[in-house]
Amino acid sequence: MKQKDIALATRTTILDAACRVVLNKGVNALTLDATALEAGVSKGGLLYHFPSKDSLIEGMIERLVSAFDLALEQELAKTNGDWLAAYINVSFISDPRYHQLSSALFAAIANNPALLKPLRDHFVEWQKKAEASAPTPEVGTIIRLAMDGLWIADLAGFAPPTSAMRKKMLKVLMEMMENESRTFSSFRDHQ
Repeated sequence: MKQKDIALATRTTILDAACRVVLNKGVNALTLDATALEAGVSKGGLLYHFPSKDSLIEGMIERLVSAFDLALEQELAKTNGDWLAAYINVSFISDPRYHQLSSALFAAIANNPALLKPLRDHFVEWQKKAEASAPTPEVGTIIRLAMDGLWIADLAGFAPPTSAMRKKMLKVLMEMMENESRTFSSFRDHQ
């Protein structure tokens, strides 16, 4: 294995361990020592990749955003470039790995809210795309906020919807987008 591949694998192991620490023991338990122990690496090995707790949390957030962007790209291919439909579909994926990645959010809020800036910047971009791809900016905003609420409900266990309810909600949202699009197109045609 090449040195670059080994370094990437070690970095991934450390980030996975940091997420597990947050999920299993809480954000207050996220320390460099606890992460190194969970990852099975020396503290020096951890510090090579992440010289501070803030850099570790930044790495967790970067991975969260990258994973979501990758899922969006894959979904865009399935939705023929319909960004909002892709955002909805990705938001409805109920995968424990997303909860693990999302633990970065709690870690940043608890330790240094300034570390959320890259995530905030992505949300600004996602908001622009939601507005641009929806029948109206208001519809795009409502849908984005609903998806963000679903993410938080899943992440924090705030009465997340059952699997059956999720399927119904997804169907209703897609129908709402189609109906709103037809209504908006009809309105525009009559002006």
